Amino acid sequence: MHLIFIRHGDPDYKNDSLTEKGKREAVLLADRIAGWNVTDFYVSPYGRAQETLKPALLKMGREAQTMDWLHEFDQRVKHPATGKLGLSWDWLPREYYGQKKAFDRHAWENLVWAKKEKIGKRYREVCSSFDALLAQYDYTRLDADTPIYNCLPHTAYDDMGDRDHLNPSQKDFDGRNLVFVCHLGSMFTIISHLVGCSPLQLWQGFFVAPTSVTVLGAEERIGGEVVFRIQQLGSVDHLKAAGEEASASGFFGNFTMF
Repeated sequence: MHLIFIRHGDPDYKNDSLTEKGKREAVLLADRIAGWNVTDFYVSPYGRAQETLKPALLKMGREAQTMDWLHEFDQRVKHPATGKLGLSWDWLPREYYGQKKAFDRHAWENLVWAKKEKIGKRYREVCSSFDALLAQYDYTRLDADTPIYNCLPHTAYDDMGDRDHLNPSQKDFDGRNLVFVCHLGSMFTIISHLVGCSPLQLWQGFFVAPTSVTVLGAEERIGGEVVFRIQQLGSVDHLKAAGEEASASGFFGNFTMF
């Protein structure tokens, strides 16, 4: 199985929609998605995510399920130093890197500001909702603290050699592909849960451009036991191929494509 996360197109945040550039990006994205074998589509209820997926759905004659928990992780918190309200994940680098708890996948939610605003509770709500969805596809997490999922075995134990995981080409155990169109904050929330790290490390240390494609693949090195690993992060090949520059929305520097 593959989990494919797509960030919405270049946003008009004021109107929760896409800019003209974002609309062009969505059309180019639709051409890319049309070539995929998609099992199911899931989308955030926010307008900018809905508009991003719409061209692909029309092109493919498909429908998507809107999931409320996919909306942006946009809880507001009061900054302990300035007293100003801001996004729970949008901190200046000096403030983030100065908090050792921020790097701990357990302790981060006990940071003063996170604990006060119950950010951890919201995080767990999103992650448990995602796990409930995966369970519908017969992937059940061992427990909330362990990013390993039980699944219907796609290979028997005696079919797995000791070094099979080193093969350059492996059997595709589960060909289903789930597509999630959402937001930078919400997708990194879920990915941190899937790979077992503090969400602040992803929120602060990684950037993906609007309409970029991020892919996690299920790796079944033991029959019936799966972990999800990032295979591709923030691909904007559909934009590059068309000569459309990627948007720097959410990046505070000189962003470019190589």
